Amino acid sequence: MVVVPGERIHVRGSSRVTILIILVNVLVYFYTSYPNLFLESTNESIYLLGFTPATLFTNPLQGVARIFTAMFTHAGLFHIFFNMYFLWLFGRRVESIIGSWRYLLLYLTSGIAAVLFHVAIIPVGGYDSLVVPAVGASGAISGVLGSYLLMFPNTRLMWCMSFLFLPYCFPVSTSVFLLIWFAEQVLYGYLRLGGVAYFAHVGGFVAGIALTYIATKSIIEQYKSSYTYDYIYGWLEEIGIVFRRPRGLGKIAKTILTVLLLLVAAGFAYGLYFINTTPPLTYLLNVSANGSNDTVSLVVYQGSVDVSYSSVDSVRILLNRLTPVLYNPSLANTSETYDKNYNVNIQGIRVPIHLRMNAVYDEVGVMRYGSGEMYTRVVNIDMYGNAVIGDAISIDFVLDSMRLNTVPFLSIGGVLALGITIYSVLSLRRADEIAMVTEEAPSLPYY
Repeated sequence: MVVVPGERIHVRGSSRVTILIILVNVLVYFYTSYPNLFLESTNESIYLLGFTPATLFTNPLQGVARIFTAMFTHAGLFHIFFNMYFLWLFGRRVESIIGSWRYLLLYLTSGIAAVLFHVAIIPVGGYDSLVVPAVGASGAISGVLGSYLLMFPNTRLMWCMSFLFLPYCFPVSTSVFLLIWFAEQVLYGYLRLGGVAYFAHVGGFVAGIALTYIATKSIIEQYKSSYTYDYIYGWLEEIGIVFRRPRGLGKIAKTILTVLLLLVAAGFAYGLYFINTTPPLTYLLNVSANGSNDTVSLVVYQGSVDVSYSSVDSVRILLNRLTPVLYNPSLANTSETYDKNYNVNIQGIRVPIHLRMNAVYDEVGVMRYGSGEMYTRVVNIDMYGNAVIGDAISIDFVLDSMRLNTVPFLSIGGVLALGITIYSVLSLRRADEIAMVTEEAPSLPYY
């Protein structure tokens, strides 16, 4: 899916901040991807510069710093290309209206809001997000898109897609394209489709809507006082001269956008209720297995244990088989020595395990420390999802867990995200005023 301008876009005033942001992103990408021939960033740079929510609990200063480094880090060539393309396409015109400094503030604040929404939705979207690094300028750029929607809802775009490997393009308005895009982000975010921080996009977009009226308020007041818009248009209409008034966002578009925003608000409201009534036990689990290391989340809720996915083979194999002994309330505040045989079911395959381990459990029965060795067999899964028992494997391991008190932080984040979303709904009442000014932009002074 690609969009291109469907009409000539007139940009007056400076675009220097947009150009500067693009330049910084490109330079950072060169640095993080040159070992991989600029095709993708290295895993080390993703983990070093990406935002991992767990760092806000383990190292708050580093977590805050990562909010900003992640904004300028991209995973791959297509990732940075399309992000910078959208920023260039939409950002220059927004900057030309509100000015460079306000535009920079809008961009950075939207990026921060993107992180806030990404973290605040964890009780609904899943605690595995705690340990997954997020990178990209998408959240901040989404704020620019939200602002553009209110400023230029009727700008024509060409929406291009492929059908049977053939390109097909058709004209749409900005409001149609961005409403469909935003609806996808909300839907995919609630469906928990992997690989993309959809609620970061939602957060940036919502912040852009909420901030646009603030950013354009003085321009609107100047327009009203200097151009006496309503008086002049009313007088001309009385004598029979009728001009096309700026149409603004339109009632249908406002209604759809309001419904989507209320769906977002409902998610945060439910998350706040959930974590303050039946909060789960949340842990970080640091694992070393056959010399390979990884950190995963471990969540205990109503007696069930959920361990997040590990991309490290030996760690993933170990945890898939160790889950039955990671939590046992009857062993709270005790030590246990295991030398036992048991079986687990993986993809419908009964997998044998022999475990030798020394373990220490905390006050609620979650394993605080464990070390030993496991003898088991791997499960091979083909591209069609068929599973068969594989070779025998031995895993030497050490693990330790750290409990996180996520309730206060997630509660504050949820309240802030809910407040921003509600404010954005209220800001839609001013959408026509914003469009009134920006659609008449050629007659306005720029600064």
